[in-house]
Amino acid sequence: MPEGHSLVLAARRLEPLVSQVVDEGPLAGERIVAVEARGKHLLIHSDERHVLDVHLGMHGSVRLAPPGTGRGRLVLRTAGGDAVIRASRVRVGPESRVRLALGPDLLGDFDPQEYLRRIRLVDRPLGEALLDQRVCAGIGNIAKSEALWRCEADPLAPVSTFPDERLTEVAAVAAAILREGVEHRGRLSSQVYRRTGRPCPRCGTPIQSAPQGEHRRTTYWCPACQR
Repeated sequence: MPEGHSLVLAARRLEPLVSQVVDEGPLAGERIVAVEARGKHLLIHSDERHVLDVHLGMHGSVRLAPPGTGRGRLVLRTAGGDAVIRASRVRVGPESRVRLALGPDLLGDFDPQEYLRRIRLVDRPLGEALLDQRVCAGIGNIAKSEALWRCEADPLAPVSTFPDERLTEVAAVAAAILREGVEHRGRLSSQVYRRTGRPCPRCGTPIQSAPQGEHRRTTYWCPACQR
């Protein structure tokens, strides 16, 4: 699933459409005034105070094609180019009604105190809590596993076993990983992700993996380093 850095890059990709009038597609007849990433959502705002909210899901993508050449189920056509969007969920509505149930955005105006308040509402394994977008927005399975490994934090341990300083450290490292992904144009470095059975780069212990949370997303960790 695209993580927060992918949405930042998607928003940048569509910047040439800002100030353009949509000729065809959602927001037709309205002028695009802003494109922003918020967590794992791409938001396209119009001068009529409408917003197109795009969630890319597992395999979504966003690209900018020359005017009149975009093909697909969801295309915003403008004189400045065609936004071709593949997404699992799309909705259009007044800005006042499009509400996102998101926690502090790791790549936005991150509020560490609000993050701590939210992550402690339910005592559950840390690896599971970090993927809850209501706790902190933008983190996905790669950044989660890599941040926990860098911080030597056990993904299976309950949130209640970590002091605030450790929880804040994990969030800061996850944000740094996502920023690296932006700088590297989408690529996230991987030390443990999808490396089950291979030696830990730090201590040589075989990497383990297990599903976590309601959606059974696989977490990767070193059982020796992350105790």
